[in-house]
Amino acid sequence: MALSLITPLALVLVSEPRLQVCTNKACRKAGALDTLALLQSLASTAPLSTAPPASLSAALLQQAAAQAAVAPCGCLGKCGGGPNVLSSRSSEVFRDVFKPITALALLQDEAGVEVPDVAAKACLAKMYADRALRTNKPDEAVAYLTKALNEAGGLRSQGAYLLYQLLEQRASVYDTLKAPKKAEADRTAAERMLTLPHDYAVTVTA
Repeated sequence: MALSLITPLALVLVSEPRLQVCTNKACRKAGALDTLALLQSLASTAPLSTAPPASLSAALLQQAAAQAAVAPCGCLGKCGGGPNVLSSRSSEVFRDVFKPITALALLQDEAGVEVPDVAAKACLAKMYADRALRTNKPDEAVAYLTKALNEAGGLRSQGAYLLYQLLEQRASVYDTLKAPKKAEADRTAAERMLTLPHDYAVTVTA
């Protein structure tokens, strides 16, 4: 099940992106798509500034808010030092943005998005999982993703979209490890994340 209908909602939540990530050739080669995903994952855990419609799930609102606050863009110049991120507030271009701590600082200082510390810890563990996968270490990736899920689980419904992403990724790794029951369990849990109301208490089983 995929999240959809986010663009109109995103436009309502934020009139223009507060941060823009260059996804042109040089920055893309430097990992800009990972930076964009990181910033959006972190932003998705921030409290909403307005009361959300009761008919929408927590995950849908969080995804929309994240994509409204952080968006891709074309070349920002300063090529070769990316991934580059433009702040709409200061019009400054920040270079070499790829670490969770840097992304967290940009969101809080430049975009005014308050991100819980546990979300940053979860995203750091996810980054290590991604590195493990790139070096063909799926067992290590599962361990890091489990750590990320344990960190993000404390966010409850505020972390529904982040939990959805982490569960889907761990399910894919379980597929690689030929563990279909574990993969199915994670995908079932991920589906639940998409339907959580805003005040639902999330429990994640490692």
